[in-house]
Amino acid sequence: MSLMDVYAETAASSAGAPVTPISSARRILTVTAGEKDEKVKIVVLKPEDFGGECQKNGWFYLLALWLVSIWAMITNSLQIFFLKVFREKDKSFQRIMQNMGRNPNHVSSFFVDRFSRFNHRSKFGAAGWLSLDIFYNYWENIKPQLGKNFEGFITKFWIEKMANRQAVTNRFKIVVNLLVESFEEFSEKSEIRVMSVASGSAQAVIAAILRCPSLNIKVTLLDPDRDALNLAQKNAEEAGLVDHFTFIRGTHKKLTNICFGFSPHIIEMVGFLDYLEEKKAIQLIKQIKNILPKDGIFLTCNIRDNPEKIFLDWVLLWRMIYRNEGKFISLFLKAGFSSGQVKIFYEPLLVHGIGLCQK
Repeated sequence: MSLMDVYAETAASSAGAPVTPISSARRILTVTAGEKDEKVKIVVLKPEDFGGECQKNGWFYLLALWLVSIWAMITNSLQIFFLKVFREKDKSFQRIMQNMGRNPNHVSSFFVDRFSRFNHRSKFGAAGWLSLDIFYNYWENIKPQLGKNFEGFITKFWIEKMANRQAVTNRFKIVVNLLVESFEEFSEKSEIRVMSVASGSAQAVIAAILRCPSLNIKVTLLDPDRDALNLAQKNAEEAGLVDHFTFIRGTHKKLTNICFGFSPHIIEMVGFLDYLEEKKAIQLIKQIKNILPKDGIFLTCNIRDNPEKIFLDWVLLWRMIYRNEGKFISLFLKAGFSSGQVKIFYEPLLVHGIGLCQK
């Protein structure tokens, strides 16, 4: 059963039951959002719907995570304060924190990234393709490299068990499935055009295209990070799909000009909303809606507050904008999509929400 069929079937059932994190059952919630108090149904998927993960961590894990995070908050705050006072007076605390987090020479926690290269890469590669590459491909590429030593232990303890690693991998798998289903929506087209904004390594787009060998799909990738685009090109070449792609280095500010000559049927923007304040997010979504043709599809996501947020904030120094389901839906409604055009999925751990809007 496709995820769109899952949504339709579940949304048709009775709603109103409370949705709680870490539930293995498929659930539904009706949320009222937007200036007109429009109702949108949310479907919380179960792992079996898409081959996902949902390992519950007990109180000991969360206690250890919070203690380590509080200690990192103290030590990292002192370092940030020192840099602000003595070395980087012209920079904001937020900018100093961001630069420190992305510095490969900075160690955030003795208990996390001092003795694990994978934990360390996840920290300085946060907010970019490097950490996502580790999380998405943990079981295939990282786990086989781990030995029965201290590095192996702390990598398994933090990356393998962490709900946020599971959740972002769930997000990846859901996006792949929804992209495949979106491609099939336009299967009668001689050419299906896709625009990926803040594309990163484009792993999800490539995986989706591989599942649709009979369709002529052309993709434009837009990302400001040269390394991310280089990796995307390498991934596309290895998949034998490089002819399907155009690689453009730049920010979302180029979107309208690029799409003027490209006219995409599908615009995918996974992860970027996590860094946009409400006003800018609404403006960008409104811009995307105006670019799309009738029946065009916009696919995006947003992170939700969760008990591990303190770890992401102070150990990984990975600051994001967390939105609950109501605030997430409001972005689409305020940008001009109607409630009937919006479908919202949450992965089983209720950390990441995925929105699919069809114009």
